Amino acid sequence: MFIKVCGLKNFDHIDWAVDLGYTAMGIVLHRQSPRYCSTETALKMSDYARGKIATVAVALRYKDVKEIAADFDFIQIYEEVAHKNLIFAGDSPPAKISYRYFLYDRSMGSGDETGFPDWLSDIRESLIIAGGLNPSNVSGIINTYHPFGVDVSSGVEIDRGIKDYHLMKRFIEEVKNASQ
Repeated sequence: MFIKVCGLKNFDHIDWAVDLGYTAMGIVLHRQSPRYCSTETALKMSDYARGKIATVAVALRYKDVKEIAADFDFIQIYEEVAHKNLIFAGDSPPAKISYRYFLYDRSMGSGDETGFPDWLSDIRESLIIAGGLNPSNVSGIINTYHPFGVDVSSGVEIDRGIKDYHLMKRFIEEVKNASQ
């Protein structure tokens, strides 16, 4: 199962993600996010993570990741754009665009779990579920929707934008138990 932890802001968090067995890590380039990293920091973190864990540049629009997209394994944005490693994010059934994965996130990074629609079952082979996931609810989501992957951010934080090793560990343990 694809397991992404999003909103990492330092090298220690990358090391935690790698050591715990996460598949991918996201670096947020949206300036209004409490998890925001500058382009310079994002590039340093991507370089540090190269070969250890898949990297994802996360933003709302392509213009925010365009200059550094080649330095990441994936880009995750909320708009349709032609890109070979696009994680297209949204809360509506994806149009007939070319994307690698579809990340369902009604919360747009706020962490609010507002329920999941039935149509997600139709795209489970490319589906990554996000939005309000945490160690307490992720196994139920996996058992109900059987997605390709899951994405967590605020659900493994002790304070807004501050990751917690123990929550990251509990989350991935729950995911692995549910996907066996």
